[in-house]
Amino acid sequence: MKVFIVFLFCVVYAQAKVTPDYFPACKRSDPQIEKCVLNGLEAVKAHLKDGIPEVNIPALDPFTVPTLKLDRTAPNLRIKATVKHGKAYGGSDFKIEKLKLNLNNKYAAELKITLPKLMVVANYDVKGSRILALDINGKGRLRGNFTGITVVAKGFAKPVAKEGVDYLQVDKLVSKVKIGHAQIEIDESERPLAAQSAVTFFNASPNVILDILNPLIEETAAAVIKAFANKILGSIPISEVLVEDAA
Repeated sequence: MKVFIVFLFCVVYAQAKVTPDYFPACKRSDPQIEKCVLNGLEAVKAHLKDGIPEVNIPALDPFTVPTLKLDRTAPNLRIKATVKHGKAYGGSDFKIEKLKLNLNNKYAAELKITLPKLMVVANYDVKGSRILALDINGKGRLRGNFTGITVVAKGFAKPVAKEGVDYLQVDKLVSKVKIGHAQIEIDESERPLAAQSAVTFFNASPNVILDILNPLIEETAAAVIKAFANKILGSIPISEVLVEDAA
């Protein structure tokens, strides 16, 4: 009898709905599926600030990035840095400007969002790095204010089976990022005078520096978005968000 009860509990648990009631679910065959998804995202948006633990969505305000490793060499840029304890404030104020979906062959999507402002704080450790002729080596705490942000992300996902249930995982993702304006402050623990010179240079001409850093910003944004998306998608069965038509 006890074995039967345990078995029954496992069956019920396996069939239990993972997503909250307000989470979007759209018919795969819906000719207006993009509108359905957008409406669903708007319904979910109010819950994103504090996160949705049921489906592994972390809080968006602040959005926390524990560690980032940056390593890139390009014209006018050589950067090797470790960024820790990063927090971004303002992410829940995003607005979806465009959504395109293609579910015919691959799970393909293009998403364009805008953010009025983002305030970022993080610890940094930079070694062997420069921007233009500017030495930016050191260790300390960075605070940055960024406004007029546009992010366009394009990617493909593929189904992955786990214990007989299909989930989506992002296979490839690229992003384009545009930042209207930026200002930074630094508390440098090793080379405060050099750090202040770098801050003054950046704040006097942020667009020049952002243009140089843009490929690194876009690569980093794509990596963070992909990890964020896969953490969420890995806990939501496809059948709960893309509903098949009844036979």
